[in-house]
Amino acid sequence: MKAFLNPFSLLIKNNLNSNKIEIDQKGMSLVEVIISITLLSLFFTTYSGFVEVSSKFNKKENKDLNNSNGLIIDHHYLFLTLEKYSKFLSQPGITLNYLNNIKQKTIGDLPKGCSLSPQTEWELPIEQKPISGINWQPSNAGYAICIKSTSIKESTLSDLVSKSKGNSLNAQPGLYFLLALPNEVSTNALPVRKLFCRPQPFC
Repeated sequence: MKAFLNPFSLLIKNNLNSNKIEIDQKGMSLVEVIISITLLSLFFTTYSGFVEVSSKFNKKENKDLNNSNGLIIDHHYLFLTLEKYSKFLSQPGITLNYLNNIKQKTIGDLPKGCSLSPQTEWELPIEQKPISGINWQPSNAGYAICIKSTSIKESTLSDLVSKSKGNSLNAQPGLYFLLALPNEVSTNALPVRKLFCRPQPFC
């Protein structure tokens, strides 16, 4: 048999359920309000700190470097510039002696092998503004272009050619670093480097 339901008990249950609904509709407690305000304050503090840091990287304020576009854009242009220089210097038509002369050349107060105008001072047939259509060059952004050797030294071209013909010579291509060094290292100006091998046909 089905159990007999007491109408009075049903009325009590309905009253309890309605009380629960009323309690749920009263809103947040004081503890919940405090936690919400704390989390909101933490979010805005973190966001403002992020905006401040990112603005330093995206916008560089320096009166002397009027051609700088900020760290991120400058680095993009510098990578393109170093790529263009490395493609030219890795050609076998550029002799090892010529490259060694560039590495040993001292210009002004710059370290050996560095130049603010490589096209002129290194006598490279590359445009003064390395990125076509854009009025930008490393020197105006405060960067010098440098070339440095690594521990892997380049053999003479004649030895490399002889080895390629099957002769047992201990000849190898060389590895070099092309660097873009700022006048002063800071969060707004960081060095850039590119590793390249030469002469290219033997790499």
